[in-house]
Amino acid sequence: MADQGFAVALRTERQIISATEQETIALPLELLRPDGSIDVYDDIMNLFRPTYHRNRPAIQCGGWVGYIPLNDSFALEVAPRVPIGNLERLVGMAAGYTPNILRHHARKFAEAQEQPASLVEILADQLLATFDRISELGLLKTYVRETRTGSFPVGRIYPFQSAWRTEKLGRPVAVSSSFQRTSDCGPNRVLRYAFEKLLTRYVGTTDDRNRGRLQRLKRAVDRLDTLSKPSDAEMAASSIARMIRALPSERQDYADAMMIAQLIIFDASLSIRGAGEVALLPSLLIDMARVFEDYMRRVLVEGFSNDSRVAIKDGNRGGQQGAKTELFDPVRSGLKNPAVTPDIVIEVNAKTAIIIDAKYKGAPNVPDRNDINQVVLYGAKYGAQHVMLLHAGRPKGRSHVEFCGKVGEFSVYNGMIDLDAAAIEEEEASFVKAISAIL
Repeated sequence: MADQGFAVALRTERQIISATEQETIALPLELLRPDGSIDVYDDIMNLFRPTYHRNRPAIQCGGWVGYIPLNDSFALEVAPRVPIGNLERLVGMAAGYTPNILRHHARKFAEAQEQPASLVEILADQLLATFDRISELGLLKTYVRETRTGSFPVGRIYPFQSAWRTEKLGRPVAVSSSFQRTSDCGPNRVLRYAFEKLLTRYVGTTDDRNRGRLQRLKRAVDRLDTLSKPSDAEMAASSIARMIRALPSERQDYADAMMIAQLIIFDASLSIRGAGEVALLPSLLIDMARVFEDYMRRVLVEGFSNDSRVAIKDGNRGGQQGAKTELFDPVRSGLKNPAVTPDIVIEVNAKTAIIIDAKYKGAPNVPDRNDINQVVLYGAKYGAQHVMLLHAGRPKGRSHVEFCGKVGEFSVYNGMIDLDAAAIEEEEASFVKAISAIL
């Protein structure tokens, strides 16, 4: 399977340069052109900042985590700056988050335990894009032998069977067979099953992001509606591999589609970090600061789902589910009113109780002074008695929530959660319990 499909053109073995978010990395001399410029793909340059480190050309990594191809010879493997042993779970729980997809640069993925919803969306989009190319050329067709019995034979006539049928029916008939072209073949049936499985997942969706995807899935299923369902034998991984190897050389678009379909059919999950041999797909980059914020909001939403008094809101959004507001009330005429966007707003009986601002960095003994200034302002604006800086890490022996002190009428807390915990569900539950104690 590895030698089939358009993805083979994207397969490039690169030397890995290990890095961490926000780290400055000195460049190998091989990455420099004779004129002194950096030999990096044009569409990758905006993912980091060229600079100098100790009088050598270097790049400063941004906030992206993942595999970043630099050119045909080198790639950056950027790790999170805090220990995260549950990255796939975080991405999966970050509702609405979609990774940055480097569509022109592939990498090899390994298998993982968790299956982020965003990864399924990527597989769905890849399958739909490949099916668009298939549709432009027409569905794959194969020849199958079709046997007929009647007065108008087609193809090869079978004398013995014809004589026996004539004797039995008491009138002249012929048994004949011929090869007919049909699109009702194994590869198309496998694709139909994958599309139907995706359609079942997204049907009834109310998320605006998925509506376009849902319509495309419906069109794909309609396109394959006349096909029969695949047999259990056809659905086996070994059978799909044989189908791919047997594809005509001019229809390698099917290899891409069937490899992705197999991942969907078997609910395979892919590891965002590290390389493997499960799949060759476009590289994914993760904005960990955004994921951490969305993940913690989801943890609290699920943790308080049985308490009707408590509402968890997103201060970055307006509307009923959001809590975004403006700083000044009233504001001087003609002055632009700055937005106030705390990450998490917890209401009890429709009154703001806790403001939380997520900080994707390790937990200090005392939160940074600028961070405290920011969250106290949020407390003043929303009338919240409790304000918290939530950090992505919890040193051994420290509590999930520590009281720091009071600033005027506001109680300031240092929040922590260990994203590297072996039992991450227990870590999440303990954090929710600590927040509940404040409420």
